[in-house]
Amino acid sequence: MTAAAPPGWYPDPWGVRAERWFDGRAWTPHVRDRPAGSGGRPRMHPGAIVAIVLGVVLALAVVAAVVGFFVLMVQGVVCGEAPHYCD
Repeated sequence: MTAAAPPGWYPDPWGVRAERWFDGRAWTPHVRDRPAGSGGRPRMHPGAIVAIVLGVVLALAVVAAVVGFFVLMVQGVVCGEAPHYCD
């Protein structure tokens, strides 16, 4: 079992620009603005970055496969027609 974090102000897990009080057991309803100089956006977890990159690559691969299928279909390769040259 892991030890709980000590009571204190932590970045709000539900808000970007606030801190929420953690009483050592649970989050409380008490929130406050982040102190100046505490940074803007929170950094993304490296796993999230990898997931985004893999998602984009997968989406591009699907688009390329669909476009390739239609190009080959128009050329007659997919439908089984013999290749021929246009007159």
